[in-house]
Amino acid sequence: MAIHSRSFENESDYAQMRQLLIDGFAISGVPAYSTVSYTIGDLDWWRWTANPGYGVENAHLWFDDDDLLAFAWLGGGQVDLVTHPHYQDVLPLMLEWSEEQPLARMVDKQGRTGTRTWSLAGDEFRTKALRGAGYERTDQGFCFRRRADLTDVPPPQLPDGFRIRHVLGEQDLERRVDVHRDAFAPSRMTVEKHRNVMRSLTYRPELDLIVEAPDGAFAAYCLAWFDERNRFGIFEPVGCHSSYRQRGLTKAVMYEGMKRLRQLGATSALVNSSLGAPAATALYESVGMPVVDVTYSWIKPMG
Repeated sequence: MAIHSRSFENESDYAQMRQLLIDGFAISGVPAYSTVSYTIGDLDWWRWTANPGYGVENAHLWFDDDDLLAFAWLGGGQVDLVTHPHYQDVLPLMLEWSEEQPLARMVDKQGRTGTRTWSLAGDEFRTKALRGAGYERTDQGFCFRRRADLTDVPPPQLPDGFRIRHVLGEQDLERRVDVHRDAFAPSRMTVEKHRNVMRSLTYRPELDLIVEAPDGAFAAYCLAWFDERNRFGIFEPVGCHSSYRQRGLTKAVMYEGMKRLRQLGATSALVNSSLGAPAATALYESVGMPVVDVTYSWIKPMG
């Protein structure tokens, strides 16, 4: 095996990055620990919503000849490390590279600068590798959630006058961005970013769903992505306008998303939520998406 690495170059690289994620789940199941359970939906979302300087152009790839074994995604004071399930031994090389990258560094609560990356709690290989390299697990992370059966999803229930439909392209774009920006305020989402999302490889208009209020305002939404080979859907993101909360709208739009995913052939659905987020926890528990594992942040202090 002759492992070599280089920076991201072109769309052929991106296609291989997507395929590595698909193959990881096909080999390992859910969660696919070597991928930190990132999916093709997450990858497309990262790429097309990245702020300047934090996009795919900063990715780094590791190969055996022409076969992609792993990649790193830099930005925002962290690095996401994805490896093929059969080639996790490349991880020490990835950590060594990451620790040289300023974009992977952050400042923790104690004011220490360090390199930050992620690992699922159940990933014994990665946990051992991180500890051995001097990383410390923090209490920050994301709950990896799954609904394992889409055959018995209840029908969406909406207040009178509200309806669910999918985004109709350019004519809905500004309202679609407005509801996202309010739900995640302060947000850096823009019309141009979502327009790019709509051009991405995994995007399907029929899975970009909104709840429309009686006056035509967009009240809630979810964007689902479909991994056809592995037959699961991914919700990223889900949100509700601050003027329309506590009415069951996000629950209803997620049920509609699950129904549409099942029609495409999905058997399960995934979502991530922040630790210590009671509203998100209540929502995802209510739609039958319990925690499967937790992705924790790990930091290696510098100096």
